[in-house]
Order: sequence, then structure tokens, then C-alpha cells
Amino acid sequence: MTFKVIADADAVQDWYEAVEYYESKEPGVGLKFDDAIRSFLQTLSEHPERFPAATRLARKAKLLSPWPFTIFFVINAEFREVKVLAIWHGAQNPARLRRRLQ
Repeated sequence: MTFKVIADADAVQDWYEAVEYYESKEPGVGLKFDDAIRSFLQTLSEHPERFPAATRLARKAKLLSPWPFTIFFVINAEFREVKVLAIWHGAQNPARLRRRLQ
């Protein structure tokens, strides 16, 4: 059985900004990143528990190369939902991420 994947507003903003950034650097690359995220979210919906813990509640999943992003999420097994909290670039300030995951 699959889980429903929900992205909170901050994660949607992360996603949007990354697509825009890549698209501004080279047309078409932002769309490839968007496709990679969508494909990954499908995988996440099928097997969210296979990814390791990042905090007491949140888990993390690194996107495949060439994308330097990690997706942070929580699983609500009772409702069969996965909530994406952040789509985080590895070069960003980790203190901002810690605040967000609290």
C-alpha cells in the first residue's frame, strides 16, 4: 500500500526556488530537476520507511546525483501519509534546517 505524499509550504518553496535557479542557469535543467523530484516522491510514497532517521521524528533521503539535495520528511503511519518538510540543498546553512525540523 502506498502513502499519500504532502509537501508543506516551506518544502514547496524550496522546490520552486531550486527549479527556478536551475532553469535560470540553463534552460531545461530546472525541468529535469522537477522531474527528478516528482519521480523521487513516487518512490517515497511506496517505501518511506526504508530511509534513515535524521532526527527523532524526521527521516532523510538524498536525491541521486547530480542533484545535491536531501529531502526531509515525517511518516504518519496511522493515516498512511508522508509529509515533506524540506527539499534541502547541501550547501545551505544547517542551522536553518535544524530550526525547521523542530
